[in-house]
Amino acid sequence: MLENLLSGLGLCLTPSVLFWTTFGAVLGLVLGIIPGLGSLIGMALCLPFVFKMDPMEAMPFLAALSATGFTGGSITAVLLGVPGEAANIVTTFDGYPMTQKGQGARAIGAALTSSLVGGVLAVFMAMGMMFIIMPLVMLVTSKEMVFIILAGLSFICLLGKGEKIKSLISGCLGILLSCVGLVSVSGEIRFTFDNPFLFDGFSIIPVTLGLFAVPPLIALAMKGGSGTISNSKAKVSIRDTFEGVKDVLRYKWLCLKCSVIGYFFGVMPGVGAQAAVFVAYGHAKSSAANPDDFGTGDVQGVIAPESCNNAKESGSWLTTLALGIPGSATGAVGLGALVLLGIMPGPSMFTDHLDLTICVFGTLATANVIGFICCLPVVSYLARISLIPGRILVPLVLVIIVLGAYATRGLMADVYILLFFSCLGLLLNRFNFNTGSMLLGFILGDLFETYLFISLQANGWTFFMNPGPIVILICTMIFLVAPFVSKKLRQKRTA
Repeated sequence: MLENLLSGLGLCLTPSVLFWTTFGAVLGLVLGIIPGLGSLIGMALCLPFVFKMDPMEAMPFLAALSATGFTGGSITAVLLGVPGEAANIVTTFDGYPMTQKGQGARAIGAALTSSLVGGVLAVFMAMGMMFIIMPLVMLVTSKEMVFIILAGLSFICLLGKGEKIKSLISGCLGILLSCVGLVSVSGEIRFTFDNPFLFDGFSIIPVTLGLFAVPPLIALAMKGGSGTISNSKAKVSIRDTFEGVKDVLRYKWLCLKCSVIGYFFGVMPGVGAQAAVFVAYGHAKSSAANPDDFGTGDVQGVIAPESCNNAKESGSWLTTLALGIPGSATGAVGLGALVLLGIMPGPSMFTDHLDLTICVFGTLATANVIGFICCLPVVSYLARISLIPGRILVPLVLVIIVLGAYATRGLMADVYILLFFSCLGLLLNRFNFNTGSMLLGFILGDLFETYLFISLQANGWTFFMNPGPIVILICTMIFLVAPFVSKKLRQKRTA
């Protein structure tokens, strides 16, 4: 085993693997920066070409591509308020306000550094848990998944920077919209108004772009000739970038905790990074000394989601390789690549193909380092994008957004969905409702219904009277209540 371990780590440093790792990392950055594309579409497009490659080159290439997509997506999320990937949505909550304050370089520096820490730390966690993760994951059934998803939904009220009632209403609206389409567990068709393109429900990419990408661009266009920030706040220097690096060191425990959250959600099949970043952001806000600063440009609101979404990839790849169950959409594409290459994922990956498994995890760490090295020196120049006049920037980005929505499934219906949710996002922002809470409800609503139905069919109404659900429920309550209790205790000690 030790020989295979050293062999796999050594393969990561061979010239051919390094070449494909670098190529995949750079491609992931570029696709992540373009709204609506991202690493998932890049992996899907590259899939037909990898079956002729050597497995020791194909899998590192795909792993590197998946590892840096979120890193690239954080750049547009911070500078323009337009998430490059769906999991970068939460980064816009505080990253874009920081740019409006003239702190764009600092926000990107914090995002890149926390992405590096989360991505590399999760690799060590995955390699350490490699031989014990299979029995742990197999213990998680539909009963436990109901309460894991319920834990994510419990953060709906924490996401708003205004009234919590409006955040709750927004979350319920998201859950309602998740009910549109075919019910996977029963085959019923709901709320489609006999439109065939609604049978599959709303695709996540046009929904995300409509709620989070178009409204800030409309606001920018209404400013007239100025850019995202005013000229009085336009000073950008390399010192601002390193201030963001220092912020990650200043909030190192938050970065580590959110990395663990991301890794945990990555290991759990079917939950995904979109839910993980909301949980990480909710934890950061509930445990902060000044939670009211979140949503107005608090750097902790950038560190938490960015360390979380990169850490998720290692957990997802571990589940994919160990059980043959994709932990995310990118894991599903990786699973398809393994089958194309004639390798069956499962326990044999830790016996017959241990060197390839180690190489994949080594590549994930290497790709995060490459992404950091590629982006950090040019952060101060990238931040100057925020100075481009809106009359030039808005049309270009809107064209990319529409193309990204269309490229998801190649259907004009997705462009109509983009238009509908753009109007909805403008209305929600106008009346101070919370689009983040709505998206969280939309993402988790369908999953919650599916696992709840399965649990009720298999175990009846008493399905929650088991050790697993009870433990998860208690942990969720402690997770939510502990920050408020500690805050009250600090106030008493101060008094």
